[in-house]
Amino acid sequence: MNDKDKIKFQVDLLFTKYGKLTLEPKEVSEVLGLTEKALENARNNGTGLPFTRLNGKQRSKPLYSIVTIAEQIINKQVKVLDI
Repeated sequence: MNDKDKIKFQVDLLFTKYGKLTLEPKEVSEVLGLTEKALENARNNGTGLPFTRLNGKQRSKPLYSIVTIAEQIINKQVKVLDI
């Protein structure tokens, strides 16, 4: 299975579980095993996952695309050779 197929598989899993295209910080923290505070710190520092604010205002809730989450899971994997 190539990376593109792995990402699609992850997206399908996330959509099946949550039934939507974007996730809130609490949901992302569950998926990635991070705290909501870690996600907030990453947003404030301009690091971490890209996110969207629907109305573009600083106080609106950040939302994370399930495609972006899936890409991060697959693209950040540490490849280990089986010897």
